[in-house]
Amino acid sequence: MILNLPKKILNSIVLIALLMLTGMPCLQAQTNVTLSGRVTDQQGGQPIPGVSVKVKGGTNGVSTDKDGRFSLNAQQGSVLVISSIGYINKEVAGGENMAIILSSLDKDLQEVTVVGVSVRKADLTGAVSGITEKTIKELPATNINQAIQGRISGVLVQNTNPRPGSSGSIKVRGNNSIRFGANPIYVVDGLVIDDGAFNSINPDDIASIDVLKDASATAIYGSRGANGVILVTTKKGKNGQGSITYNAWAGIQSFTKNVPYLNAQQIAELRIDAYANKFMDDNPTGNRQTYINTLLGTASPIFSQNELQVYRAGDSYNWLDEITQRGIQQNHTATFSKGSENGSVYVSFNYTDQKGLLKTSNYKRYGGQVNLEQKIKPWLKLGSNTNFSRTNESYIDGGVFNIAANANPLLPISGDIPYLSWKGIQNTDLYNPIRSLNIDGKGNLNRLLTTNYLAVTPIAGLTIRSGISLDVRNQDYYNYIPKSLGQSVRNATSGSATQKKENWFNWQWDNSVSYDKSIGKHNFSGLVSFGLTQNNYNYNQIDAYGFATDDFSYKYLGGAYLKDRTQLGSDFVTNSLISYIARGNYNYDGKYFATLTARYDGSSKFGNGNKWGIFPSLALAWDISKEEFFKSVNLDMLKLRAGYGIAGNQNIPNFAYNSLYRPVFSNGSVSYVSDGRLGNPDLVWEKQKQLNLGLDVGLLKNRLIINADYFVIHNDDLLMERTLSTTTGFRNTIANVGSLLNKGAELNVTARIIEKQDLQWSVSLNISSYKNKITKLYGSVDAIYNYGGFTGVEIQRTGNLFLNESLNSIYTYKFEKIAQSEDIERIKNINYGGHTIKPGDIIPVDVNGDNKVDDLDRIVVGKTDPKLYGGFSTNVNYKGLSLNAVFNYNVGGKGINSLYDGLMNGSGEYAGHIDQLDRWTPQNTNTNIPRAYIGGSRYSVSETDYSVQSTSFLRMTALTLGYNFDQALLSKAKMTTFRLYLTGSNLFTLTKYKGYDPEGGDSYPTSKMFVLGLNVGF
Repeated sequence: MILNLPKKILNSIVLIALLMLTGMPCLQAQTNVTLSGRVTDQQGGQPIPGVSVKVKGGTNGVSTDKDGRFSLNAQQGSVLVISSIGYINKEVAGGENMAIILSSLDKDLQEVTVVGVSVRKADLTGAVSGITEKTIKELPATNINQAIQGRISGVLVQNTNPRPGSSGSIKVRGNNSIRFGANPIYVVDGLVIDDGAFNSINPDDIASIDVLKDASATAIYGSRGANGVILVTTKKGKNGQGSITYNAWAGIQSFTKNVPYLNAQQIAELRIDAYANKFMDDNPTGNRQTYINTLLGTASPIFSQNELQVYRAGDSYNWLDEITQRGIQQNHTATFSKGSENGSVYVSFNYTDQKGLLKTSNYKRYGGQVNLEQKIKPWLKLGSNTNFSRTNESYIDGGVFNIAANANPLLPISGDIPYLSWKGIQNTDLYNPIRSLNIDGKGNLNRLLTTNYLAVTPIAGLTIRSGISLDVRNQDYYNYIPKSLGQSVRNATSGSATQKKENWFNWQWDNSVSYDKSIGKHNFSGLVSFGLTQNNYNYNQIDAYGFATDDFSYKYLGGAYLKDRTQLGSDFVTNSLISYIARGNYNYDGKYFATLTARYDGSSKFGNGNKWGIFPSLALAWDISKEEFFKSVNLDMLKLRAGYGIAGNQNIPNFAYNSLYRPVFSNGSVSYVSDGRLGNPDLVWEKQKQLNLGLDVGLLKNRLIINADYFVIHNDDLLMERTLSTTTGFRNTIANVGSLLNKGAELNVTARIIEKQDLQWSVSLNISSYKNKITKLYGSVDAIYNYGGFTGVEIQRTGNLFLNESLNSIYTYKFEKIAQSEDIERIKNINYGGHTIKPGDIIPVDVNGDNKVDDLDRIVVGKTDPKLYGGFSTNVNYKGLSLNAVFNYNVGGKGINSLYDGLMNGSGEYAGHIDQLDRWTPQNTNTNIPRAYIGGSRYSVSETDYSVQSTSFLRMTALTLGYNFDQALLSKAKMTTFRLYLTGSNLFTLTKYKGYDPEGGDSYPTSKMFVLGLNVGF
């Protein structure tokens, strides 16, 4: 039949058949092709090793190499699925030499680890904020606190001690305890650390830092997490070929601010004015100029001959310049990492060296991190995270800076005298700061932090985990004060030496069983855990006095000849904590979330019957954006959170439930005396009832994310010292005697404004606020005063506790005005405690109107708590160029400017502030600066709120300009990364505060630093 077809058609059929037959091999050859490409990070264009590249719907797949490259065989037209932890999955059509760019996961989708259990942030119900490795490396930092300052809402980091090696103070959601345990704990890879972790961990080794802030988030840490938890996760090896990195930076430091001082001539004139004013007060009919001529004569009663020579010669001396220097700091970190599906390794070594701004002060840290993880069997995994460090520190007496800052500029610089002089006579309260540089003070700290675990997964979803963690510290402290120093001369010690050795051995054993299960849209997870923690501490100290030569120093205490003054001290202390934990998580279809946690803690710090405390919490969340009725609303996320729980505090001295006694030896016999504290067997846990309400919003494909929280913390059974009547034979006891209420709010906004291949711009802002007040003190007491001063019985301006006032209240006399002649008639009947108010003097307010100014007229004039605090940053990347700026701020707080207090003394005996040039005189009455005066016949600035100043500020924490070299160029050199950057830290601070620093106080100025750094990867 086919043969009957027309010849033309038949020829066509034959031709098609031949083509089909001969073409079969070609078609089969085209079925499989080689797909290749390179995967890079959208932020900065860096290659991403270890990325999973799989054929969609198939089993074929590979991982990218260290340069982010891959190659695999697949059918032509295949779709590839690109995925990596921390990045958004991507599907692309397969091809050759593809350029694939991955975007980082939104912050709300990243993971945090809580005692070995991972929880997606999108599933969290509690208040958690944090930063990642990418943010940490934007700012050169030597410790954790520096890395998070101004970056995380609800976290207030203050640089209260900028000396080398120090890290400042940190508070999470303000103060939640009166006297004991106000600081958060640090959890480093599961190891709970109460203090000091911030200096042991190198920021270059950190993968993420998360802060757990409410009871729901911190409940799993029970009593130890009452004041917040700072969760530190160190880096692990990544899938792919091994990589080597080297990070280094070096910087030059200097003071951020110099206080404007009076020069020597101005000080001399201030002193003349002060003595002349006093002379005229005492001798109203006297001749002022005649008296001044006497003051400037050869037998001057107020100047030494050296001071008069300096005054007449026009010279002036700055003692601060003699004890300060330009600081130099450097940091080096080298790492190796490698990973696979069965294990990973991360090893690093680091070195930090800081020469301080005070001469002879320096700080060095040597450290390393070794993180190992290995899957022995599909059901068995072992892991170990170990950090080791050694720090060496040399320092001088912290009071040296203050003495130099207040030194009289009329005194010629000299290191030959033990004390600074006053009117030609050496003042034994003022040690010569130049000589004090010879104090030999050193400290060494060796620390080992290690977490080791075994995890068994017998069936899918079930994990049994056991881990042992250690925190081992050995610290040595040495100090020698030479014979010629004022400190030795004053105390007739002829040299003094101290040796102190401290040892900590803390261990933690955690055992947990967790189970995850999903049934349809129902997702369950649960955890039960049992833990033991024991902290062991001991110290030995020897203080020796009287050395024939300074050559012995602290190295040979046997050379001390004042044997009867030798002092010995030692102690051995152990405390333990037992914990039982249960936690359950549930979510339905990613819409509805619930977390229920309970922890049962037993502490050795409490007496029998009160050792145990239970701390439950419940948190709920609802992601409204997942609801069908909400689909039409242009929101990617709208999540409501609510949580309530109880947290505990056991941070009290050991054996507070017992009265302690110490032996006293006399004439060969021994007796026992109390240490002054009465034991209290009825002590119970301090408990915080915490409520947290939160809101998470995502817009524009989560390029704009807003997180807001409101919290209320009611702390009952506050632990604090209570003063006892002397008839008891004890000074005080620790008791549960008060209540505290703390409320606040937090807002965090992150926006990725521009996201293009060559240009990215992002900004972030966080705002926090809290307000606390004491709602109860013991008995009917409405105030507890802090006594001190020269007499020991003077009410201090800070440290007092008042009902319905902030913990951090400032209590003193209210400054009304500078007295003018017309005011004298109005105030003449007021008794100023024997003080006589004259024109030009400070007038304190008679608050209660009883015609006398006494202790009853002291009031709360402010508080050191800020009304708002936080930070903001902006980051711009254009091709390889990047610019990053970080700011932090503080609004509404007040502080006592103690430096300004001293510099406004008005006597001219010591250094003075330049404001005194505008002091009151009969010719200059329109001023707010009191007249010069010597003696105590009128109220001084330090007795009123005159020097209470606003501590509000805006600070540029860091400005970084960096450049990442082109990857094509680096590939030729077998490199994956080469980045250079220049950073300026603490470049400026806008503030009205007249001291050195509104944040850190006035004992030591904050420093600014210019840093040049590089990052290299192979």
